[in-house]
Amino acid sequence: MVDRLGVEKLAAALGVIVSLLFVGYEIRQNTQVARAAAVQATTDQIIGWQTEAARDPDWIRVITYLYEGGSYAELSAEDKTRYGWTVSATVRVMENRFRQLQLGVIDREDLGIGGGTSNPAWFRSPFFLDWWRSADRSTMWSADFLAFFEAEVLGIR
Repeated sequence: MVDRLGVEKLAAALGVIVSLLFVGYEIRQNTQVARAAAVQATTDQIIGWQTEAARDPDWIRVITYLYEGGSYAELSAEDKTRYGWTVSATVRVMENRFRQLQLGVIDREDLGIGGGTSNPAWFRSPFFLDWWRSADRSTMWSADFLAFFEAEVLGIR
């Protein structure tokens, strides 16, 4: 005959195991939701940036000039400022992705989703690199982000 106390202990142990499995499942689901939200937020940032830039005739003039072979150095002081403020937003998006990676919100393969490292042509263009090198960026971004960005995104370290 089975000991009633033994059955109760077994049932209690199974209850604990099932509860832990459920909690693990819920944590996994919440992690996936957080990752999806992070990717969507980055996409929204890029779409907002692109939409705003597309409506700015001065930005269109500057970026068209650069894509047609003009150089950052040849821009007027006003256009260098306009370019710098505008492209800084793309670096901020990449910094956001980097921080999400550090926090474990996204995985390394998620870095490029939503406009991150998946666009090396933008970040490695001669005019972007000229802008990047034109000033000390350590006053705007932290050392850990700079090391990551310059090595993995810009390919210059």
